[in-house]
Amino acid sequence: MNAFTADSLLIHKEILLAKIKTMNLFHNTFISVVFKDEGACLHLIRVLMNNPTLKIIQFRSQNNIPQLISHGAQLDVIAEDENGKIYEIEIQRLEEVAPARRMRFYASVIDSELLRKGVNYNQLPEVYLFYITREDIWAQGQTIYEVRQILSSANCNLPYDNGLHTIFINAEINDGSKIAQLMQYFKTAKAGDFSQGALSDYINLLKSPEGGRKIMDEFMKEFAEYYHDAGYKEGESRGEAQATLDIAKNMKRLGNFSDEAIVLATKLSLEQVKAIRV
Repeated sequence: MNAFTADSLLIHKEILLAKIKTMNLFHNTFISVVFKDEGACLHLIRVLMNNPTLKIIQFRSQNNIPQLISHGAQLDVIAEDENGKIYEIEIQRLEEVAPARRMRFYASVIDSELLRKGVNYNQLPEVYLFYITREDIWAQGQTIYEVRQILSSANCNLPYDNGLHTIFINAEINDGSKIAQLMQYFKTAKAGDFSQGALSDYINLLKSPEGGRKIMDEFMKEFAEYYHDAGYKEGESRGEAQATLDIAKNMKRLGNFSDEAIVLATKLSLEQVKAIRV
């Protein structure tokens, strides 16, 4: 018998609907849904560029750029404006041991993709790479860190302009700027907060009962993938009782469910759930 009965699927959906209301813009699946909306992307880029009239002609969210001889890159948002400038936004959920080298890799991936389309070196567009983190990874008490390249010698320091702009932004330090206010919103994405224009509008829609159900398939897929990654295999040979325990164990591993919610989803007793060790 399959671990997910019709009843348990309905219960899981209700639990996940409640979970959606608590998600913010550092949650991978929520990001993948939010930035499929062009209005949300446009607001994000306009604030980051401090340009409320910026016009974007093309958007892509969580876009995979394959590489022939190396691993590809998944970009949270990539966009092009009416002047041909490229914007790439990476929202980092987990600690990255080498963020500067990660950005170097992303820049090379974007440039190689552009060159593969027949662009000459002198035609490479301006590229803006934004790396957004929850913590102040450089620990200097700033919201924004922009990489500035200098051509240096014994008697001069000249700006080195190769068209690449790398900007690190974090949600830990609030300097009162519009970007800092946006980052504070990233940490909550609270329903009923309309402070961030089209981005807030779309998130409020997603956190409504109707909007939440529209994106439920995304979360159910993530939930199923988690079970698979954790080594869970469905099968009659293991029996429904064992499968139910596996569901409860994996829900505990996720860390987002109370014991009472697990009882509701699995119909195990509270004592059984409390006895589970992960």
